[in-house]
Amino acid sequence: MVRAVLLMALAVCVAPAEAPAADSISRAVAHLNGVTSARGFFNITVRLYQLEGVEWAKYDLVRSLITLDFKPGQAVDEKEIRAVIAGAGYKPGPIAINAVPKPENYDHKLGWNKIRRPTAKNAVGRWFQVNF
Repeated sequence: MVRAVLLMALAVCVAPAEAPAADSISRAVAHLNGVTSARGFFNITVRLYQLEGVEWAKYDLVRSLITLDFKPGQAVDEKEIRAVIAGAGYKPGPIAINAVPKPENYDHKLGWNKIRRPTAKNAVGRWFQVNF
């Protein structure tokens, strides 16, 4: 009897994890130490195209937070997010990455910004595509 219970417990522990729902996304919330101006968040936002799979970004000046939503199924690496923030010249604080249901739509009035990826081959063209 004890053996059967142990085998069942082992089967539960070894069972493969369920795949995330198709309608869920990864959301990363990063605390930015000392970033309280819109220009600081803009400097970070224009570099987010370097992260694979980031689709939307939202920042909160009062709490010094940036929220990133990734494409469904996209793997998210905290080290990559830290590198982008540090590359913009800012010190990242704690970063939380969670699976959340995909929103029906992103409203620009609520602060969501679509991350644009440049396609130009030269640096000046890429700069214009990202900034305008």
